Order: sequence, then structure tokens, then C-alpha cells
Amino acid sequence: MKATAQLIIVHWNRPDECAATAAAFRAQLADMRVLILDNHSAEETLARLRAQVDASVKILRLPQNKGWGPALNVALQQWLDDNTSEYCLISAHDAQPAPRCLPLLIEAMNGDEKLGIACPEYPDGSVPRFTALHAVGQQTGQPLPLKTVREIDVPHGTLMIVRRQCLAEAGLFDERYFAYGDEHELGARARKYGWKVGLVGGALVLNPETSTASELRSYLFTRNSLLLVHDYFGHFSAWKRAALILLNTLRLTLLARKDAFAFSPAARWRGCRDYFAGRFGPPPAL
Repeated sequence: MKATAQLIIVHWNRPDECAATAAAFRAQLADMRVLILDNHSAEETLARLRAQVDASVKILRLPQNKGWGPALNVALQQWLDDNTSEYCLISAHDAQPAPRCLPLLIEAMNGDEKLGIACPEYPDGSVPRFTALHAVGQQTGQPLPLKTVREIDVPHGTLMIVRRQCLAEAGLFDERYFAYGDEHELGARARKYGWKVGLVGGALVLNPETSTASELRSYLFTRNSLLLVHDYFGHFSAWKRAALILLNTLRLTLLARKDAFAFSPAARWRGCRDYFAGRFGPPPAL
């Protein structure tokens, strides 16, 4: 008998948050299969995680930190081969789903066979927009009415649900991205294959913080946003975005805005440099 869905949680050195996330999800879908992909956490961290999760939760430790998309591809290919469920949920290790979040996502997918990827809302109602100049940004919005599905450009990355046929047709995560932006690229690619990407009203999730260093995020945001724009809008659009990034970096530097989100002038410069040099995949040591 098939499970309702497969849940894959990508974990790295955050055992308490990951265990809480797994438990919160299991409380919403009892017959869901749960797999935690551990991105080569420290031994003591992994042991702490094992001690906290239910015995039915499978933990797969990867031999090195493969990032987001490359790690998920290991499990997603197995999921496609095994044909154990129609849907797969993909989550960050510190996602906090509101009550009925997962059932609402499942109901939305069941209600529209062309909905290939869906994600819950953030409490502020923001909507991801994908444009040539700004890549993916968040548009201010209002929370949707319960069970309403709004078509969007790309999904939020904290939690998403994918349909088996959509992933089989559109393919897995693009491993050039490593992390940050690969979920947006997958959503944009699914739409090119004729699938819908949706935001589900009433399904809410929180992603309170990140443990990724600001320099690394700044590098990956820069490099991957240029790659994303290049792939979907062309080389000239990527050049224009690079100019905007560098001008904005100069402005923030002159204003001494060290509080800007994920802001590192040196990392942004390296991100632009590596995009134009064609260096993708795992980031260099920063």
C-alpha cells in the first residue's frame, strides 16, 4: 500500500530543530514516510538527532556536505524509482508548519492534476516573483483565503510538495546551484514543461532563522541569481543584473550598511566573478 507522501528533510548540524520539524510533520500525516538527509553533520550532532527522532524515521548520512539540490537528488531519484507515493514533501530542517499545513497541501495537489509543485504561505502573505532584473524577490501580499491556490512564478524554498509525474518530466534539481536558488530554478523549469506552481491559502509555514554564514549566503545569492536569470532570460539580462548587484553593493558599502541581509561586498564580487568564469557547484572557501 502506498503512503500518502514521502517527506525528505535536509539536515546539517541542527538536531533539535530537525527533530522538532520531523515530529510536527508526522503529527499531521500519520502514514507519511520520513527520511532525514544528513549533510555530513558532526558525529555528536548526528547522534543527538538519532536519539530524538521516532524509530520509524530513516536517517541517511551523506559522505560529504552536498548542499541542497545535490543532496535531495540522491533521495529523489530513489523515490522516483521506488514508486512508493504520488507526492514528495521537501523541507528545511527548521521548518515550523502550522496546523493542517500538510493536509491542505495534499488536498490542493489532489484537486488539480496539473499542479506540479505547491508550497505553503508565509504568515506575511509574501509572493515570490521572478523577473529578469531582480531574479527572485518577494512581493508584498495578503494571506490567501483558505484552500485557495494562487499560481506563482516559483515556489518558496522552506517547504514544497512535488508531484511524481512533474519531477519525472521536468527532472531533478540543477546541481550547479548547490544551494539557494535551485528550488526556484526547479519551479521555473516545471512551468516550462506545462506544470503549475501554486501557493496554497491557509497552509502556513515558518522558517525562523538560518545557520548559514552571511558570506556564504551572499556569494550563493549573487552567483546563483545570475545563473538563474541567464538560464531563463538570456546572457544580456544577466549582465544587467550583475551591474545592478555591483552598483547596489557599492551603495551599501558607502552607507556602511553592515546590517543588510546576507551582505558581504567581497562575497558578492566573488559571486559575480565565478558566474562569468563559469564556476558553479560547491562554493569556494570564503
